[in-house]
Amino acid sequence: MAYSQLNPVWKQYDAPYYDDYQYFSNFKEFELQKSESILSNSNRLGIFVDDKLVGTVSRYWVCKETRWMELGIGIYDKKFWNTGIGKVAMLQWIDRTFQDYLELEHLGLTTWSGNLGMMKLAEKLRMKKEAHIPKVRYYQGKYFDSIKYGILREDWEKINDGYYQINGNS
Repeated sequence: MAYSQLNPVWKQYDAPYYDDYQYFSNFKEFELQKSESILSNSNRLGIFVDDKLVGTVSRYWVCKETRWMELGIGIYDKKFWNTGIGKVAMLQWIDRTFQDYLELEHLGLTTWSGNLGMMKLAEKLRMKKEAHIPKVRYYQGKYFDSIKYGILREDWEKINDGYYQINGNS
């Protein structure tokens, strides 16, 4: 379970400058406090490998009125980093999000310069780097940059011919 460790490695990369991580000693405690925001939320889905939860994909409105949505991903078990699982999950999640929200013309992803894996993933997904805001994330005595990526529906459809590649090949 993602929130069952006191200081998980994944949290060092997932916006660690926000001190919002919460540890849970058991699933019941997690379920009571997080069920609505995580377990019963169509904007967050689990990533499973051999029936084991290894991560989640998420989407959230930056501004619903202007149809601005962003995506995210977290792989909680380090042994699944750099295996292609994240790419496959995000290809499917982007495709599903564009299907679920026909009114959307753009999907974004925001990360920080301390998360090289997320920046590489965005590039593998053929998202365009849309913004680079220097020194706006302060963490452990150092400044980092905010990096924004995005993809237009029309570009997604051209790249994927309306269909994501299940094997993660593009």
